[in-house]
Amino acid sequence: MRVFVQPCPCDPPTDPPADDEVHVWSVDFGRLPVGPGELAAALTPDEHDRAARYRMAKVRDQFVACRGLLRRVLGGYTRTDPRAVPITYHQAGKPVLATAAVEFNLTHTDGLALIAVGRRRLGIDVERLRAVPDADGLVERFFSPAERAAYRAVAADRRPAAFLRGWTCKEAVIKAVGTGVLALDGFDVELAPDRPPAVLAVRHAAFVGTRWAVGVWEPAAGFTAALAVEGEPELVW
Repeated sequence: MRVFVQPCPCDPPTDPPADDEVHVWSVDFGRLPVGPGELAAALTPDEHDRAARYRMAKVRDQFVACRGLLRRVLGGYTRTDPRAVPITYHQAGKPVLATAAVEFNLTHTDGLALIAVGRRRLGIDVERLRAVPDADGLVERFFSPAERAAYRAVAADRRPAAFLRGWTCKEAVIKAVGTGVLALDGFDVELAPDRPPAVLAVRHAAFVGTRWAVGVWEPAAGFTAALAVEGEPELVW
């Protein structure tokens, strides 16, 4: 599976991914490809209402930017007016296209968003590179026994990287399937930063019988991201 990562364009893309492709669009909130008015114009009335409920202007603006760009991208691929793109929800609030024309997933953190589009179930996650407070406690709470042991085996100075590697990969997988965080311990991923990312084992009912390729990269300085795609042995960048 070939993965193409590029900045989100000013004009919506028109050629959807081929069966063996995933398109990942990167959004720098400090340099949006179109103005806020165009982004707001792509939203539905319900999305305008949702945006208005955010009290913090920064959070509200990021919601409008993410949803507006997502609708523009999907509208380009499906030859649909952005406001008419049939986004619906299922399984723990996962957004999907009602027409199933393409699969997509969206992730964002402070300063950056990523939109992934392909033909198979996929999930994407992005985090700032940082030391996470109480990472050890989060590992004990959400990771599997095998992952907890692998985390403890990593040298102390490498554990922040191991945690972010594991967290982003696990988030990408559960977002692809549409399960909540309670399924995080139902499968194992590779935590060691010096080994290739991978899903090592699955146990949760939602994952049994599935196979996943996982890739990690730095989409911008100071960020790390993970992409999970179903049914693939590897991702080629």
